[in-house]
Amino acid sequence: MKRREFMGAIPLAAAAVPFAAGLVTPAAAQSAAGSTWDKVAQGKVLRIGAALLEPWYFKDTTGSDAPGAVVAGGTTWRGICPAFAAEVAKVLDARLEIVETTWGNAVAGLQAGQFDTMFMLDATPTRALSVDFVQTPMLWYPMSLIATDDINVTRWSDLNDPKFSIGVALGTNSDEYLTSIAPKANISRFQNSAEIFAAFQSGRTNAGVISAVSADLARARMGVGKTIVLQPAVSIPGGIAVRKEPDSRWREFLNVCAAYYYNTGKTQRLYEDFLRFRNIDPATAVPVQRELW
Repeated sequence: MKRREFMGAIPLAAAAVPFAAGLVTPAAAQSAAGSTWDKVAQGKVLRIGAALLEPWYFKDTTGSDAPGAVVAGGTTWRGICPAFAAEVAKVLDARLEIVETTWGNAVAGLQAGQFDTMFMLDATPTRALSVDFVQTPMLWYPMSLIATDDINVTRWSDLNDPKFSIGVALGTNSDEYLTSIAPKANISRFQNSAEIFAAFQSGRTNAGVISAVSADLARARMGVGKTIVLQPAVSIPGGIAVRKEPDSRWREFLNVCAAYYYNTGKTQRLYEDFLRFRNIDPATAVPVQRELW
């Protein structure tokens, strides 16, 4: 499982597939079917892709009516992305449809017109060959350390000590960075975040490099540990992907939505709704609004 650009935090293993010979170009597809803006504005239906992963997308099979619930197609969804999409749909006076997909199929799904946008998809150069990304990130979150309560460090360089046994995702940028900045630490390399958390919970490691959102959810579930945002803070943007097409109105509209909801604190409040649903006090979690770090 590969994680985000700087460090291996969340399992987004998708690799974008560029338009190959024989496939319809974005311009031709738009001229044949109309732009995304026209279809959403006129059809009054907003379709988003959803790949299950907390706190971004979560299916609430209990059907709870706790704050943050988004009901679409008879299914109760939770997480930042469905809640954010519901706000956008409200502005458009549109019905929200949530199309379940995977991180690996998200780019292809956008290209094929299965949904109109995908929230929290990493903006990478490879993906940018096939889809466009809204200029303003939906949110920001830092890479962090999930650590035992007795560990007190403030900087990444503080980890350069053999007393630290640290789990990290194998082959990711976090692996490379940690190896270079803390060569004296005992670094254990794992295939995915589940293995990092299992090693931490069992005591085989006393820390793990992971995203702050993943660390907060995991330590709440395990009942042990703390989340440390090390300095200098590594900020990771949450991307919003759309189809490539000549008409830029849809991308520009979502750019305004992303900026407005972030700057007014709406996005942070949507995250806090999910944290409370998971019985986590938002005051104990790292915000997704980096000005609050």
